[in-house]
Amino acid sequence: MPQRAWDPWRELMRMQEDLSRSFERLFGPERKAVSFWAPDVDIYEKENNIIVRADLPEVKPQDVEISIVDTTLKIKGARKQVEEVKEENAYRMERKYGSFERTIELPVSVKTEEVEATYKEGVLTITLPKTEEKKAKEIKIKAA
Repeated sequence: MPQRAWDPWRELMRMQEDLSRSFERLFGPERKAVSFWAPDVDIYEKENNIIVRADLPEVKPQDVEISIVDTTLKIKGARKQVEEVKEENAYRMERKYGSFERTIELPVSVKTEEVEATYKEGVLTITLPKTEEKKAKEIKIKAA
């Protein structure tokens, strides 16, 4: 089983969920803390591209916005609850709904005009072509 790298944001979200459960136990379900979620992402390099894959189950592509400024990729949108379930009828409600936003600092500059995004079976795949690295220019010294 592959080891998952430590993610401080995942740890903060886990702590927030623990705090939300504590509030629920203390004050009852009607006084829950605001729920927050962010999609899990994989970021890797393949050939001359940076690939970002985000898990967005039950999110419609038209409910997602993608933007890039310099080397910052932003994915934001919302997952809407399809079926309303009353709390008194629920045994467990762990899935998160509502707005989300992920801001990802890319490791290199990309060609923003050539970025492509596809969505299949709940996974958003963003292909970001890397810009060519600028090569150092050698400067010859002229004798005076």
